[in-house]
Amino acid sequence: MIDIKLATPGIRVAYIPGHAHGKINHLDVEHGTVSSNNGKNVFVKFDKAVSRLGWEGVTSQSCCPEDLVLL
Repeated sequence: MIDIKLATPGIRVAYIPGHAHGKINHLDVEHGTVSSNNGKNVFVKFDKAVSRLGWEGVTSQSCCPEDLVLL
């Protein structure tokens, strides 16, 4: 879990889905970069999508801060 105040644009994060039970090495963990936050959710552009479409071509995904860890 990250503090929403630390989720500023450019910060690297890992999204850990609930079924991964906090294991950062789980196959479904995704790495990405924070693009913004609205005080409740953090918006992340994930590396896999950015590598295919470029930063401007990717739509940020809304994530709960509870599912993110700082890298």
